[in-house]
Order: sequence, then structure tokens, then C-alpha cells
Amino acid sequence: MDFVDKLRAKPVVQKAEKFFPAIAFLAGFSWDSITLGQKIDQSDLAFLLAYYVGAFILVVLLSAHLEHPEGWTKERLQAAKTATPRKPPVQPAAPQKPPVQPATVKPAAKASQPSTFAASAKFSAVAGKMANMAKPATTVVASKIKNVADASATKLKSAAEASTAEAKKLADKIGYESTAVPKNAIVVHHRFLDREWSEAWKSRFTWMMQFCFGSMYSALVVCYFKSSGSLASLILVLMLAVLLVGNEFLQKKYESFGVSLAFFCLLGTMFMNFTIPHLVHRIGFIWFFLSTLASFGVCVGIQRLSHHKKRVLIAPAIISTALVVAYVMNWVPPVPLVLKQQMVCQNFDRTNYSCDVDVPTFLQTIGVKLPSVHRIDGAEVYFLSSVYAPADLKAELEYRWYLKDEKTGNYKLIDKVSSGRMVMRGGREAGYRSYTKKKNPPAGRYRVETAYKNGAVIGSQKFEIFDDGPAEKGFARDSLQ
Repeated sequence: MDFVDKLRAKPVVQKAEKFFPAIAFLAGFSWDSITLGQKIDQSDLAFLLAYYVGAFILVVLLSAHLEHPEGWTKERLQAAKTATPRKPPVQPAAPQKPPVQPATVKPAAKASQPSTFAASAKFSAVAGKMANMAKPATTVVASKIKNVADASATKLKSAAEASTAEAKKLADKIGYESTAVPKNAIVVHHRFLDREWSEAWKSRFTWMMQFCFGSMYSALVVCYFKSSGSLASLILVLMLAVLLVGNEFLQKKYESFGVSLAFFCLLGTMFMNFTIPHLVHRIGFIWFFLSTLASFGVCVGIQRLSHHKKRVLIAPAIISTALVVAYVMNWVPPVPLVLKQQMVCQNFDRTNYSCDVDVPTFLQTIGVKLPSVHRIDGAEVYFLSSVYAPADLKAELEYRWYLKDEKTGNYKLIDKVSSGRMVMRGGREAGYRSYTKKKNPPAGRYRVETAYKNGAVIGSQKFEIFDDGPAEKGFARDSLQ
């Protein structure tokens, strides 16, 4: 470990470590691009399911919160009863000394000889002297009483502070802020999710969630991209790609239960829409709707388990509704169907799916110029394609022919071709092969789409038909695999 620590301490290695997440991201995405989409194995679905289950567990853990922070659980009440701190004894106040009563002066016996006035004057003088003697004694006693009262107040304050300290220790022990049980205390049952995670655990959970979400994004972007055959369906793929990149910067945001639940709903719907056709061997609106409903139902279950307010379901509900609308508008790629190959040609042989194609020029090879068909008089123009699907999956295909209007520059639909023979059954690694044809089509630019019947486009091809004789480089025999 010392060697590793010293190696990581070097400036060059520290700079290189900053690029490790990007390198790992690109490597994982490249590997998914190569391995996924061509042929889906059970192991691929198992990995995706593992990531989904992992994300589910993490969302549940991040939903933890104190439902009644002002309430008491039965465990807290029991702990408060058994661990109530003893109050320190209060020192009794010192006994107060009774105040000194002024001495009672008995009147002198009435003299027989002095006059009454002289006796009264003498008595007043003696009383004044005695009052002056008693005044200092009274002041001393009052001062002593005040000192005793101050000492008693100080001791009571110290006892209260000691009691507060003991109460704080007890609060730390039983997990509540006060040892006094209020009369209107809410007694709640202790639940596993009735807690607040520490920052360290939140960081661990969000890091693992970021990994699970990133793995699912990477696989789904590849699979949906390879099934995307139109610009509209490509928008959804681009959105997933943006979220794939943005996932690298959203770890802190995932601490919010509402944010995590929203992304989990989106990924869950896309995952189930991809996985359910492998299980039921069918695709279509009903299965996409059930996928969306199942994903939203899982989110509802998490919300009820966590006892969060229902407003956290607003974002998942909006996402689910938007995805259903997108599917109806044919904006969702028809996963797991993948276009493998397509070509336009003449003189088609159905036994081995071979036909004559124009030898491409250099510009056509690099994609600068459209493929061409120099139609021979009376020959039919064929469009061939092969579509991969999982084993035993059934889906009805259709071809849509478009002709470009030279005045407006737009492609207009001129024909839809579908039949019972175009119900594909998956399992062939090279894809299910089918074709469509046009007899004596006029010269012009065409676009033919291979699509799920009344659904999204799997793939399309643009080409140009000429009726002015053979191609410049002649014809070549080619075939679908």
C-alpha cells in the first residue's frame, strides 16, 4: 500500500486520475456499443435487471426521513423511563436567626418627690439611647439573612445546570432532544425508514446510484439508438444520451428523493419496454403501456413504503404520460427490433435473396451521393431488408414508399405495403428477411421505410431511380445475409 500511496502522490499520476472517470465512461459505453444491440443474450438482460434492482434498493434507502420528528417511539419512551437522570440533592438553606427584639424598658417606679414632667424627660432620654444601641444589631442580622438567600440561589442554579447536563446526556443516549415526555407526545411505531442518514452514508448511496443509473443509460442509449430509424425517434435517444453525460454531475442531486424517483421512473419504463418483449415475445402499444404502468406502480409502492407525501409522484406521472404520448406519436424506437441490412436492386431471386445492384461510384461509397437504380425496361425495382429480433418474438412489418416532390422538396407517402407473409419471427442472428417491389416506378428520388406495422420506423433508405439505361459501371450481384 505504501507503494500505491507514493505513486498516487506524484503530480503526473494526480493529473491522470482526473481523467479516470471519463476514460471509464467512454470504455464502458464503447463496450456496450460493440456488444449490445447486435444480439441480446440472457446475460445482458440479467445485468440490466441487476442494475434496476440495485437502483430500486438505493431509491428506497434514500427515501428515509423522520416522519414525526416531534414524536416519540415506544423505544424512546421506555429508554426515558429507565434512564431518567437523578436530580442532585438540593442543599437546605441555613437556618435563619430570629431577629433581635428590642429590649422592653419597664417604666420606672413613680417617684414621689420629682415632678411628672422631669420623669417623662428622663424616660425619653433613656429610650433614645437604647434605640441607638439596638439599630446596629438589626442591620447585621438583615445582612446575614441576605447572604444566606444568595448562597441558596447559587446552589439551586448549579443543581439546575447539572440536571440539564444529565438530560442532554440522556437525550444523546435515546436519540431525542428532551427527556421530558410532553403530555401531547405522538407515539409512533419505529420503522427502518424513519431515520435520517448521515452525510457519509448519503454520499455512498448516491455514488452507487450514479453507477447503476449510468450503466442503465449506457445500455439503453445503444439499444434504442440501433432501433431508431427516424429523426423523431432519434430525439428520445438524444435525450437519453444527454442524461447519460449529465449523470456524471448529478450525484449530489440524487440525495433528493423526488429527483431520484423521477429518474428511476424514466429508466424503469425504458428498461421494461425493452425487457418485456423478450419475455412475452410481442411488441406493441399494449405492452408499452403495461411497461409504463408497471414502472409507475413501482414508484407508487416506494412512495407508500417511505410515507412521503404524494406530491413526489407528480414528476413520475408527468414522465409516464409523456412517454405514452411519444409512443402514440411513433417517437419511441420499436425496441428490441434492430435493422441489420437493406438494399435496392433488380432481378431479385427469392431463393437466396440475391439481386443486381448498381456498382457504386466513389461518392456513393462514402455516402456523399445517394445509391442509384438504373432500371431496365420492364424490370421491377425491389427493396430488401433484414430485421433482427429476439428468439420467438413475433412482429408484423410494413414498408412505406415515399417519392420526393421536386417542386416542394418534400417526400410524400405514395404507398404502404404489408401482408401476412411479413409477420417476422425472431431468432435469426442475421435478421428476418423480407422485401417489397414496385413495377415501372417513375424516375425520381425515393425513400423506403421499414417499420413496425402502424408503429415507429426501424430503418429507412434513400435512393434514386433512373430509366436512361444501364449504370455507368454496370451491375453486380449481391444478396442479404
